[in-house]
Amino acid sequence: MYEPEEEPSFLSRYTVPLGVAVGLIVMGVIAFIALGLGGDDDGGGGNNGADGNNPTPAASATPTGNAQEQAIEAYVRTTLNMEYAGDCSTTVPGGPAQTPGAAATVPATATRICSVKRGDREGVAGYVLGQPLSEPTRYIFLEQRGGQWQVTYSPLITPDTRGVPGIPWPLRPGAEVVVVGTGQCLNVREGPALNQAAVDCINDGTRIRLASGPADADNRQWWQVDGRSGWVAADYLRYPDAAQ
Repeated sequence: MYEPEEEPSFLSRYTVPLGVAVGLIVMGVIAFIALGLGGDDDGGGGNNGADGNNPTPAASATPTGNAQEQAIEAYVRTTLNMEYAGDCSTTVPGGPAQTPGAAATVPATATRICSVKRGDREGVAGYVLGQPLSEPTRYIFLEQRGGQWQVTYSPLITPDTRGVPGIPWPLRPGAEVVVVGTGQCLNVREGPALNQAAVDCINDGTRIRLASGPADADNRQWWQVDGRSGWVAADYLRYPDAAQ
């Protein structure tokens, strides 16, 4: 016997279409939010007023300090393999200074080197380098070459030379200099090295003229003396006006 199908209720008639419609609306909202907020993770997202295919490049780090300090920083980093901490007056161990209103400071560590300017002479800038709150370990002299400051001379400060008065400005052939700080006299050696025989000795306070040089050996700079057959170490030579 044929039995008529049961008429579907009003609720069952509209449940499936209504569920589909709601699902489409939710998906549309999600897609709208994704378009508005997405795309920044890989650097190619919101254009902030610029073409999205040409995002604004990230700003590069701004060099700190003046041009001379930038040259010193490059020398400390590449030649000494240490980190440059800037001016020693703004560097203290352990972190910022505790004095209220003090200038910002740079933490000092065993791998940091700071500088103190000692003066200028005929286009040459002179500094000393050392660890913060310690005795300086070397001089460093800069000159402008090709429009840029470059380190041209950096003699070490040793226990033997620490007490030598004055500033060891870079010397030039033909310059008149004075012997200082030896305690007695400066050896004149056959060649520009410590293992060369001493053939003469020049008393402290004596003025001499440099014939030629420099030659580098034994962590020293050597100059040949005019009128004498030998070489002397530059550590004990000063321009007369810079010998104090």
